[in-house]
Amino acid sequence: MLPINYFAGPEAYNSDFFNSTAEASFAVSTPYLVAQGNISIPDVTVSGETVSFNNIAFTVLTNYINPGPNSSGENYYTETPAAFEPVWPKPLYPDAVFTPVTGAGGGTFTGTLDCVGFGCRVITAVGSNDPQNNAYSLLHQQVDFDAIHFAAPGIVPTALEIAIAFPVLLPGRWSYVAGCISASTIQEAENEESQKLNQPLKTYTGESQSGLSTAQAGDIVSFGYTAGHSNGHFMVLTAVPERVPLDEVLNPESFVKQVYRISVYDSTDAGGSLHFNDSRRNSNPQSCGIGYGELLLLANEQDQPVGFVFGPEERPHYVTGLSQLADELVVAAITVARFQ
Repeated sequence: MLPINYFAGPEAYNSDFFNSTAEASFAVSTPYLVAQGNISIPDVTVSGETVSFNNIAFTVLTNYINPGPNSSGENYYTETPAAFEPVWPKPLYPDAVFTPVTGAGGGTFTGTLDCVGFGCRVITAVGSNDPQNNAYSLLHQQVDFDAIHFAAPGIVPTALEIAIAFPVLLPGRWSYVAGCISASTIQEAENEESQKLNQPLKTYTGESQSGLSTAQAGDIVSFGYTAGHSNGHFMVLTAVPERVPLDEVLNPESFVKQVYRISVYDSTDAGGSLHFNDSRRNSNPQSCGIGYGELLLLANEQDQPVGFVFGPEERPHYVTGLSQLADELVVAAITVARFQ
């Protein structure tokens, strides 16, 4: 897949639609991958945060921002691009857009958002601006609201909401590929949310599913946590999972029978949140935001994703209830889904 030279026609960055999640995730990531040296485009030069083409300089900025309860969310949102208004019915949109310089050439590519903000930016660009042919709109149509709570259209969902939605998808173009879940943990979290909102209780019916080895480029991998430093993570696969030796993981649990290396596009924080072979891992220790990285997924004998290693500074984390090891994360779900 060849990168689009958005430095030759930057306005298209805010309006392009794609046939697949694989194409969309690569395109949305492209300006930042170029700035990070992960990919190159003929006649495009890079110097720090400045990327130049045909003697026109662009600023490329990306940063991980989580607009949670302890954050103002400043710079997380931007005005919704006109192309996406039919499928994103709110005036504020996750900030991964191009902003031109008034009266001059060049401008700024800004990617200041978290993993699910990146995910929403990607899937709103899949299909067209017809809600009946748009991956983001169709995902909402397939959410089983009798089973889970889920953010309204135009509001970025949590990674937990995404991860637990995949096993209870209604029929449609989105499908559940593989996953491992703790249904009791999810049900408990849903009960708490219902009580907080003074709503009827949900009935979670999701199940674990085999098939991790069948995942493809463009599939969405989502982790959902009910406790820990975040509520999970959202990634888009760049390739099929690669099976690697079991000893890639230090002291895996006995139920781990297979280890897969996955390569992804995502938005992640700095430091320990960076992945293996991470495009953001450069001379700047605070480097974060949109980029490329690799993780390890751990599978059981049934080819279900039961755990993961996020990066070189992380130890394995397992779906809660499977391991006796203490963990600050309560991993309720590791799931994979596909749009086609």
